Formats: sequence, C-alpha cells, structure tokens
Amino acid sequence: MKHLLLLIILDCASLLAARASADWHVVRSHPQKHFLNTIPPGNYSGIANMGGDVYAMVSDKSDSALYFNVRLYISRQTGELLQAEYMGSKGRVDAAGLDNEAIAKVSDSTIVVASEQCFRLKEYLIDENGREAMGEADGNEKTAEAEGKRNVADGKAQPKLWEWSMPEKEFWPNYGFESLAYDSIGRKLWTINESTMRRDGKAATPQDPHKNVLRLMSFNRDDLTAAPVAYLYRMDMPTTMKAAQTYAMGVSELCALPDGQLLVLEREAFVPKTKLGAFCQCKLYVVNPSAEKPYPLEESVEADAPYVSKRLLTSWRTSITLFSQNWANYEGMCLGPRLENGDQVVVLVSDSQDGYAGLLRDWFKTIVISN
Repeated sequence: MKHLLLLIILDCASLLAARASADWHVVRSHPQKHFLNTIPPGNYSGIANMGGDVYAMVSDKSDSALYFNVRLYISRQTGELLQAEYMGSKGRVDAAGLDNEAIAKVSDSTIVVASEQCFRLKEYLIDENGREAMGEADGNEKTAEAEGKRNVADGKAQPKLWEWSMPEKEFWPNYGFESLAYDSIGRKLWTINESTMRRDGKAATPQDPHKNVLRLMSFNRDDLTAAPVAYLYRMDMPTTMKAAQTYAMGVSELCALPDGQLLVLEREAFVPKTKLGAFCQCKLYVVNPSAEKPYPLEESVEADAPYVSKRLLTSWRTSITLFSQNWANYEGMCLGPRLENGDQVVVLVSDSQDGYAGLLRDWFKTIVISN
C-alpha cells in the first residue's frame, strides 16, 4: 500500500513538473490592425487587462490622464481582434513629464505604472467608480506607505500604496523601466531595464554592436519591503550596421504567463534620416525564471555570471518603404482571453508617436499560444 501511494505521489509530481516546464508554442499569429475611426492617435506604450474585454493603455506623453480604457472585441474561436473601441481617460498623473511606459493590474483595487523618466514603479488606487486616487490627496509623490499612513477616500480606509525606484545615474538616457508584468498566481510583479545599465556597460548601437545585458527583477507582493530578486538577461545582437537618426535596441515589454513563465519582447527600432528603410524588428522569447539562478542586483556582472535561458517563440518585422507603411513599434503586451479550446491570446499595442506625420498608426496585434 505504501509502495502504491509512493508511486501515485511520484506520478503527480511528474505531472506537475511537466506542466511547469511545458513548452509554449505559437498556434497562429494574426496580422496587425489599426482602428482609425474608433481609437484616437496616441503614444500608447503599455497595456493591461482590467477584466473582461476592457484594457487599460498608458501613454508616455500624457501629462494629465493616468491611462486610457479601450474595449477589445476578440474572437473566442480564433483569437483575432475584430474591433476596438475607445472608452475614455481615467485618473490623473501626479506630475508632468513622467514618461509612463507600462501598466499592470496587481489587485482588484490597484494598478502599478512604470515611469521611465522617474525610474520608478508606483502603485495607484482604483476607486469604485474607476477613477484613480493618488498616494497623497495633494498629489505629493510620497506614498501612503512611505508616510506610514492610510489614505482616506470618500470616508473609507484605503490600502497602503507601494513605490520603488532607482537612481537616475544608473541608466543611459531613455533606457529606464519600459516593462511591467504581474503573475497573479505567484504574486510577483516583474520589470526589466530597457537596455544596459551604466554599471553593466554601454547600450548597443549599429556602430557598437554587442549583446545588451539587462537585469530582470521580481517583487514579492506578499512582502513589499523585500528587495527585488534579480536575474541576468542577455539580448540578441543588433541586426543592422547602418547609421540611424533614431535607434532603440532593448526589451520593450514583459508578459506573465499562467504557469509563471515570462514572455520577453526584444525590440530593435531603426529609423534613418530619410525615413524610408525604417524597420522595427520584434522577437518574442519565453523564459522560465523558476528554473534560473538569481544574480544580486547590486553585484557587477562577472565573466562566469549565469544568464537566464531564453527560447524564441516568434518574430516579425515591420517597415516603411515606398510600397508599405506598416512600421509598428510594439511597446505594450498583456494576456488576452482564453479561447474556447483553451488556447491563450496575447495582445500587443504599438506606439505611433501620436500618429506621427499622419503616417504611423496605432497598431494592435494578437498572437495565439498554447502549451
């Protein structure tokens, strides 16, 4: 009897291990779409599912609204995005020039937003009417947690809000925090610096091609006083050696999968002076942090330092040519719905720079994956 029980336990453990290490693969990747008549031009740089068909998008140029709600109509049979509808702005930012780049819903009552300009992650309260309350009633950047207080809104005690940041001197310009993802089962909030920190070297360019070294970090939502658990992530090499007017090579977004693994979006954006020949190369990798060895955030990268393993899930390239203007700089990514057959939809949104020159579009893309 004991022997039989042991076999059952081992079988269950094997099944759990197989589930945890199951390989995600792409079922189908739908063509990107834009919705000029229903989604106003913006600088949409992050997206999060707020429940059902409602998604929140942050803008890296907004000095007023905290985020913007949209409704995405996604086929539950194929995962294709059929229509998108703008629902209006929500909340308010606490200062101008924050360059908010990413958003994640971390509870029924709060969201976290990543500010690239302030090099911080900050939690905001969602009230019963869908509006966001500041950490302080007067808009002060200090949170209720830092003050050791509780916010009071409409006469009700509100939860303490969390904030974390790093010194500006750690980062190269425009290469701070671009990503957020929340694992609701493991209760971990994830972020990563967009490109190499100053302590780890220079950011890769076409004239100085190398593999950017990034710091993938997780925060335990059950212990918000704890330091982040960090890992080393190494990007691919640049794909061009041509001179650019604008060039960005970095991780533009993360997405937490239901089994605790992460999707990592590597993005290389190349824009020459003439604009013709511009391209944006996107590579979507999957990593499993639970199988990797952490590397302390404060330690310098040694020659034998461990990097997380990554596996390419899919890639795509958009461009500006004489005959095609489908250039899309994807900066936002989150989980969409489960399909009727159990497959998982991933939703992506691009930053059109407010519909730059009437040429760029706010592209959306859905990818269906399964394990």
